[in-house]
Parts: sequence; C-alpha cells; structure tokens
Amino acid sequence: MSAENTKTKTAPQYSSDARLPQSGEKICKAVHQYSKGKISSKNMDTLMEIGHGCMVTRNYIYQKYGGIKSLVKVYSGYEVDSEVRVAGFREKIGLPSVYFSSSVSRALADIKIMWAQVRNGINDAVSRNERFSPEDRHYIRFALKTDVCYENILNRKSAPLPEKIQPGYEKVIADLGCGGGQRVKNLNRYICRQTRKRLHRQHTDNGLRFTIKKQGYRYGELDGEHGIFLATKVNRQRMFIPLTDTNVYDRMLDISLNPQEKSIEIIIPIFVNTRQHEDYAGEIGLSLGLWDMITTNTGNVYGSSFGKIQQEISQFILEENYRKETENASDTRKYRVRKEKMDAALKNYVNMEINRMLAQEKPKTVYMAKLPRNPHMMMKGTGDTHLLRMWKKGFVTERLQWKCKKNGIKIVEVIGKGISRECSACGQTGYVDGEKFKCSVCRFEENKKVNGARNALNRGKTGKQINKKWSSDTSGR
Repeated sequence: MSAENTKTKTAPQYSSDARLPQSGEKICKAVHQYSKGKISSKNMDTLMEIGHGCMVTRNYIYQKYGGIKSLVKVYSGYEVDSEVRVAGFREKIGLPSVYFSSSVSRALADIKIMWAQVRNGINDAVSRNERFSPEDRHYIRFALKTDVCYENILNRKSAPLPEKIQPGYEKVIADLGCGGGQRVKNLNRYICRQTRKRLHRQHTDNGLRFTIKKQGYRYGELDGEHGIFLATKVNRQRMFIPLTDTNVYDRMLDISLNPQEKSIEIIIPIFVNTRQHEDYAGEIGLSLGLWDMITTNTGNVYGSSFGKIQQEISQFILEENYRKETENASDTRKYRVRKEKMDAALKNYVNMEINRMLAQEKPKTVYMAKLPRNPHMMMKGTGDTHLLRMWKKGFVTERLQWKCKKNGIKIVEVIGKGISRECSACGQTGYVDGEKFKCSVCRFEENKKVNGARNALNRGKTGKQINKKWSSDTSGR
C-alpha cells in the first residue's frame, strides 16, 4: 500500500465558509462517515465484542470513581488511569489500550458532567433560598468551586487545603462573623443534603457505541476501495471497513454499530471557524411555539408547518402503538425506517427555517425566553397531550444556539416567568384570549406569540437575563 493512500489529510471545509470573513473563534461540529455495503458477520461480531468491552470499562469507572470519595481523583485523571492500569482490569477483559483508555476518558468526562450538574443544581437552590445571607451564599459557592474543600465537606474530613486556597478560605470564614463555627456546620450539612439529593451512580447498557484513539486506526485502500483499518483484539491485526467517502481524519473517533443493517457510523468532531457578517446589526426577540416554530417581535413567523409535521409524527406513533396492541406486528423494521425518515424531515425543516430566519432578520443579538421541560415526559398521552409531550423545542433551541454561535450572533436567554401574561406595551399583567393577548390596563392587543417575543426583547435589554444576577459579581456573592 502506498504512502500516498494512507497520508493524513485535512478535513475539507464547506465552500460557503470561504466567501465569508472568519473570526478567531472556532466551534465544534460533528462530521459523519458511513460504511459502504454490509459488514461481514465475523467483523460485526468482533466490533460488538469490542463495544461490550468498552461498555464494561465505562461501568467499572462509573462504579469505582463516581462517588464522593473520588471527587478530586476524577479531575486529575492521571491518578485514575494509573490505578486502573495497576489493577490489571484491561488485561482481565482483554481490551486493546486504544479502546480502553478512550473508554476511561469518556467515563471520567461523564462523571465530571454529573458533578457539574450537581453543583449547578445546588447553586440554583442557594439563589432561590431567601434564608441565606450573602455571606452564606459566598461560603457555599466557594466550597462548591474548590474540589478539595467540597470533598472534605462531603466526606466529613479535615484534610489540609492547598496553600493558594487557604487564605481565601480563611477570609470566607471570617466574613461569616461571630458564631461562624456553627454556621459553617449548618452550611456544610446543607451542602451534603443537596448533594445526596442530586448525586446518582451512572450506568450504561449501550454496547453499540464506543470511542477509539487515533493510534488505533488508519485510513487506506484495499482492493481498490477506500476505507478505515480498525484495531482488533488480536495483536498487530486490523480489520478493513470500506467507507462511502474518501475523507481522512486524525483525531479520536466515535463509532456507532448497527447490527441489524450490518453497518457502522463514524462520528468525527472537527472545529470550524465562526462566520462574521458585517450587515448583521439588529436585536430581535423570539418566541418559540408548538405550531409556529419561531415568531419574532416584529410579527414574522418562521416554521409555520412545524406543528403540522409534529402532529403527523405523533399520529403515526399513536396509530402504530394501537395496531401493535391489537395484532402481532411483524414489520418493526418498516416502522423504524419510516419513523427515522419522518424525524429526518422534521430536522431538515427546522434547520432550513432557522437559516432563513437568520438570513432575513440579520440579527447581532437574539433574545429568547428559557423554556421549562415538557410536562410528564415519561408518561403516556393521547391526542394533544401526546403532541405536547413530543414537542421538540429542545432540538430547536439547540440548533438555534449552534447556528447563532457559528454566525457570530450573540444569543441571550431571558427569565421566562410570566412572559406570556405580561403586556409588552405597559408592563402590566394581561390575559390571553385565544390567539390574542389583551391588556385590561392600557387596552393593548396583539398576537400572543408576538407579545411574548416583544417581552423577550424588552427583558433582554433591561438585564432580566438568566444568571445575570451573578455574572458581574466576581466575589461570588
């Protein structure tokens, strides 16, 4: 095999990027590669065996290092890696190091995300608790931010703090004033209670997706076909998987297996430059909806068929569920293929309408309300309840945020409480009558979604933004 065929190349950039000025910032984008044809049963069994080993490795790390006694170890990483190697766990399950080390890193990243969610939840609870003084909040936030201090509190031990942290800790204690010792104990117990409430042991049963380091694969050709050579459990032996494209990458890859189709999907994270548009200078407020996807403060609607498409998907799922309860359905694959096609059509429509909105509105800053979770997400529903439960506002929000970031647009989430009942003209509380918002104080009437978008714009300009209260306070109080 020639060196030309296996030489690493830079991933191609989109042609539209070259026509726009680039900024120094980069954002991560997922690129997908797919296997060509059907993979042999032998190779698929080998990949599934590797996937199972990676799943076992992640669960081992979750169980051993997901608790309060390993908080500091998780953030160092090296200590966990050395402990696992000394324990001989990799040799026990027979997993190559290129899969094992990446699985350990993925599990540690999941644990870090869990701890970040725990700390954010406690910070939110502290902000809402009116019984705490600014000094109490300062102490709790300092403890949560400092890994060693947080671990000492959770394990009820008095290990010495690092020298660079000790002066700051003493100052925080001094700010509590007289009776600080008892207040510290009470606050520590509060931190422990809130942590127990939110902390959980992670576990995965997904053995069909795993990660491989760049040392465990290479791109090349075999019998005139371009593909990827993946490491196996046999030393110095790799399997060849033909691919549908000739792109070459040199970073850690995510591999997703599809045993039913005997195919694989490779997910590659790449960094692309953000775009800068000189003519994007306005500020707009947005209101996301179940039927009309996006409504602006000027009354423009984007995604008017969003609700109709969701309704078709919801009706299809309800009909299939009813049919499966009344007869023995044998076309599960047919249902899955059609469902995936309908979901793909919805996602394409969302992306198209967001692109159209940004191109037409040309905003520099976008304000939108932070929406609550869908109600009763884990419960069954029928009719409108089922449609509401399936509302893909999370996907819309995620795509909107990503596209704004890619185009150098600032997106700001504002406080959403009472935004639909507030009059955008006078600020008083009104009411909704059908599709109209009406204010009994100033007699203002407007479409309810337009009124909500105007309120989002007003709240964003007046500083009623998510976490705005603490963003400019460097002391943490």
